[in-house]
Amino acid sequence: MRRRSPALLPSLLVFALTALAGTATPASSAPDARAAALEARATSGVLYDRVLPFARLDQLDGTPGAPVVTTARFRQAASEWTRASLVAPLRGGLATLDAAARAGRAAHAVPLAFLDADFDRVAAGAALSENTPLVRARTFAFAPLVSRTYHGADVVFRADASTWLGDGAAPVRFAFDADDGAGWREVATGTEVRVRYSSPGARVLHARVTRADGTVAEARAAFEVAALAAPAPDDTLAITANVAYQGQFGTGSAYVYRAPGHATLLNPVVVVEGFDTDNSMGWDELYALLDQQGLIETLRADGFDCVVLDFADATDAIQKNAFVVAALVSEVRSQMPGGATMAMVGASMGGLCSRYALAWMEQQQIPHSVRTWISFDSPHGGADIPLGLQYWIDFFSSQSTGAADFRATLQRPAARQMLLHHFTTPATTSGVPDPLRATLLSDFAAVGDWPALPRLVSVANGSANGVTQGFAPGAQLIRYEFNNIVTAITGNVWAVPNVTSTTIFRGSIRILFSTTSQTVTVSNTQPWDGSPGGNRASMAELDTTAVPYGDIVSLYPSHCFIPTVSALALNTTNPFFDVAGTPGLVGLTPFDTVYVPAANQEHVFISPENAVWVRNELWQGVLDAAPGAARARLTLAAPAPNPSRGGVALAFTLPRAGRADLRVYDVSGREVAALASGTHAAGLHEARWDGRGANGRPAPGGVYFARLVTDDGAETRRVLRLR
Repeated sequence: MRRRSPALLPSLLVFALTALAGTATPASSAPDARAAALEARATSGVLYDRVLPFARLDQLDGTPGAPVVTTARFRQAASEWTRASLVAPLRGGLATLDAAARAGRAAHAVPLAFLDADFDRVAAGAALSENTPLVRARTFAFAPLVSRTYHGADVVFRADASTWLGDGAAPVRFAFDADDGAGWREVATGTEVRVRYSSPGARVLHARVTRADGTVAEARAAFEVAALAAPAPDDTLAITANVAYQGQFGTGSAYVYRAPGHATLLNPVVVVEGFDTDNSMGWDELYALLDQQGLIETLRADGFDCVVLDFADATDAIQKNAFVVAALVSEVRSQMPGGATMAMVGASMGGLCSRYALAWMEQQQIPHSVRTWISFDSPHGGADIPLGLQYWIDFFSSQSTGAADFRATLQRPAARQMLLHHFTTPATTSGVPDPLRATLLSDFAAVGDWPALPRLVSVANGSANGVTQGFAPGAQLIRYEFNNIVTAITGNVWAVPNVTSTTIFRGSIRILFSTTSQTVTVSNTQPWDGSPGGNRASMAELDTTAVPYGDIVSLYPSHCFIPTVSALALNTTNPFFDVAGTPGLVGLTPFDTVYVPAANQEHVFISPENAVWVRNELWQGVLDAAPGAARARLTLAAPAPNPSRGGVALAFTLPRAGRADLRVYDVSGREVAALASGTHAAGLHEARWDGRGANGRPAPGGVYFARLVTDDGAETRRVLRLR
């Protein structure tokens, strides 16, 4: 499952590589004697102008009016001060901060980190030379290394000397205000502070320190209380793959959240997480994602037992994690009653892992008892991050912690396996996948590509109606240019072209007396960046990123992340394939049924419509899985044909005689046609919608919903009517 509202490109970016038209060509001069002369006059031992000052240490000056600092900005500030230092820092660094963050997440605690240090910088307005006057200043900032909590009713903050960075010793005590209404409290370094918030929401933390010389500094930091308490799972299973991939056994944790009244797994739904960029998600985050539209709690109320798989490393090879899925399936099956079946949902990359696992188990003749497998906006045909943005990340990664983090993520096996275009070092003139993608596709083919026994279902977040992301192939996506005496920056990005040769990235950085630049031009690419698909607002996030110089302008907010044709596994290289207008669409896919919205949605977005659709699909084939649940025998079958230009057959089964009302509604909830009403006998019934409204006229093309209401419950089916 995706990270919560992730910033795909959280900040600016710099890679000391120069390229022209995709060919590396050095453009940086040797170390300049003028720079060395400036460095020699930095009495603090830190010349801030040696780096791009994205964190603006000059603004973080220890006064009450200093900006509120996010966790990302604090990491950037710590990185800049460390890289600008002319001597090795006394202690700490990003590795220390990241280790503390991991330990905090594991212990459900929030470590606090501080930066208190002197630095020198070129005086404002001074001409740049080896004799340029320098100004000495001091920065003070702090931030929580875990930026949000899902346990706001009981939060533990930790203040440890190991996360106090700078040129002086950590204080023995400092003052802390958690913005919980309790005001300031004195905190001893190395101790914990327990805080209880009364409501979710954004908070501003405050810290005040009195230094050894008597000076006082204050700082503010952002913190999010995402929830007061997530419900605890009933059990947590430690899962280890039974089969190694490339000599290593994958692992994960499976959180078991049973239906009320169930002491064992009677009717399981196994949910497989997707690509977790920093492996920071656990049960709390996954629960919040799955309970969009109240889905997970509705399923439990229906009698489903939810089993959520969290990979130990969700960025590792898909095959390796697929064997973790297989081990979990066998474990869940061993806990079910004899003859029972399970459903499975794979979100995003989780769809690939679960698909491989089930196909492999069938090839090995290992029973899995999965009756329905739902692929939720999974990249069966590949995923897309604009290649120009990838080169931007690569280019700026030595200057931005956010860019460096994401560059490392792009280099992980799963990202290299999924992306349709992947950056190379040095750059090339062809946008091609990483070689690991071909290996993945070959391994899928070796296990038969798809499982044969379950009912195969696809949910897409991309448009069925050919709605694009709003820009043409080769269009400029990002414009960022700035120039002053000390620094000059260019960072422009274009979408990949449609076959023709186009520049997709042009970047340049001048720091003091040295310049580095890169231009990347590619050809023979398919224009996936703007195609219909589940999208990510990467460019909009860059547009709202505060930068010290100039302004990053996003010319379009979002790009395609999972193309519609990829989520449906259509055998086409055409990003703009006419999904809604193609008769017999399902017959062109490996799926038994598909859900495709009219407009593009955010990747892995759970909408009211697809939540109902998924819930209904999970009931397909359930027979007395939950004892006494009459709903398990109430069925509204999938419309056939679907999509359709003409009439649609709708069959439903009643567990007992009683009221049955079947009607068709449009997306606004307006009734279009009444197909059945009154009392019906138990058993199978058939109805037909001729595609017309109550006025007798053909209904326009689009999405409609057939809803069956009975004494035993209700079912809804989506109908796509073609023009």
